[in-house]
Amino acid sequence: MAKWYEHFAARIGFLHARRVSRRFLDCLRDTPAAQERALHRALALVTPSAFGRKHGLDRVRNRANLRAALPLATYEDFRPYIDRVAAGDTDALFAPRQRIEMFATSSGTTAKRKLVPVTPEFVDDYRRGWNTFGLKMLIDHPAAVLRAILQSSGRYDEGLTASGIPYGAITGLMARTQKRIVRRFYVGHPKIPYIDDPVSRYYALMRFAAIRDVAFAITANPATLIRLGETANEHSERLIRDIHNGTMSADAVPNDQLRRDLSAGLRPNPLRAAELQQLRRDHGRLRPRDMWNITFLACWTGGSLGHYCERLADWWGAVPVRDIGLLASEGRVSIPFEDGTPSGVIDVTAGCFEFIPAAEAEADNPQTLWPEELEVGQCYAVVLTNTTGLIRYRLDDVVRVTGWLEGAPLVEFLHRAGRVASIAGEKLTENQLVAAVRKACQELNVREFDFVAAPVWSEPPHYRLNCASDVEARLAVAVDAALQEQNEEYASRRKSARLGELRTRRIDPADLHAMDRRLTAARGSTAEQYKRPCLFTQPSDDDRLLRVEQ
Repeated sequence: MAKWYEHFAARIGFLHARRVSRRFLDCLRDTPAAQERALHRALALVTPSAFGRKHGLDRVRNRANLRAALPLATYEDFRPYIDRVAAGDTDALFAPRQRIEMFATSSGTTAKRKLVPVTPEFVDDYRRGWNTFGLKMLIDHPAAVLRAILQSSGRYDEGLTASGIPYGAITGLMARTQKRIVRRFYVGHPKIPYIDDPVSRYYALMRFAAIRDVAFAITANPATLIRLGETANEHSERLIRDIHNGTMSADAVPNDQLRRDLSAGLRPNPLRAAELQQLRRDHGRLRPRDMWNITFLACWTGGSLGHYCERLADWWGAVPVRDIGLLASEGRVSIPFEDGTPSGVIDVTAGCFEFIPAAEAEADNPQTLWPEELEVGQCYAVVLTNTTGLIRYRLDDVVRVTGWLEGAPLVEFLHRAGRVASIAGEKLTENQLVAAVRKACQELNVREFDFVAAPVWSEPPHYRLNCASDVEARLAVAVDAALQEQNEEYASRRKSARLGELRTRRIDPADLHAMDRRLTAARGSTAEQYKRPCLFTQPSDDDRLLRVEQ
């Protein structure tokens, strides 16, 4: 039962939520002014630096000046300056004596990971975005208030730079610095992110969650939610025994010190163990949807991640899903305000945004548009300037404008720029492929499944869909037909026989998970940051990355 001060805190929280919402809506009503303020906050940190002096940022007074001052930039353009900051020379990219809380890690186009400077100002922006998102979410789902939250976060201190600054997952820093009254509702233990093995980490999180009244789960990647459910079910015998005895099994967490830390507050709970045992008997397996009265879920649903939705419902129930928005280590782009859609409004307070029309994204010096200049139905690549020190930075996530909220555009994530395969001029995008597979599954009444696809050079060239499931022979025909509906160029090349029909290949799910681990390690990212590519762009990359013998 919630204590009296928690009820009081909830009432105060809702008053605070209304104030936060009103302030944010006021900013949306005058997007240009909000964007100018965001620009000046970012420039205040960078202008006195070596980077700022080189580009004459002291002469930038507004957004128009910004375009004239320096060209669009990639991470590699910033890497020399960020490397100097990591070595202790913060003046390279920031004003003198600027504090750096940590570096958020992110995977890039090269094998060398990206380090994104996290300033106190960026922490404030990042937390404000989460608060705006979370408070609106709880207003829409009041049944979740004062109940437990299942949240997965990574380590903020995976390592240290040469100057002793930690680097890792910014989610770890946000969880570590969250207000104590809020942390009470998180089911996880602070030491869980320090478990290296992902299965052990998932098990430990579910071990703590299983004895709480979980209202909702929130994690960036929906695949994590599915793996949490699968792990609890696959290890249900051990889970129920641990709950009964008040233990954390050595089989689950072999590290003695970690296991002692995790076990310190655990107590025997035979009543809950008996409940879980009965649920497993009644349903034939142990699922989150049976363990708790789940109110909603929060995770990514846009782009290629939408195909996880059906399996989410299988494990967690047919509950509303709130997309957490387009959110990267470099900053937040959008804040969804409704369930069941990946669309969210641009966070006009978190940074100054520019957008490259998708058709011009590959140009050497493309023109950009401001948020208020975008058109509904059109696609754009995102450029941001914010308090990480990144100025006119090509985030290169591609979004589609779906509407407007007040004076700011609503956008949905489609895919990363460059995730386009073309062996006969068809320019097939990952988003088109995912939509085609989902459509084919619906038409054939087939459960959605994990897959990766790649072009194959042969006579004629074609696409190969690697399926981590037994699939019907007619699936290839259905997916191929759906691709022709999605992509006119694909249809044209199929009609002219320049492309052959799509083919399917059964692969072992274990090979797919092994590929995920290798790509995660190679890109220097975490399991939460990793998004499995559904479409490889180079011929036979599926053989190479899945390590399938040809």
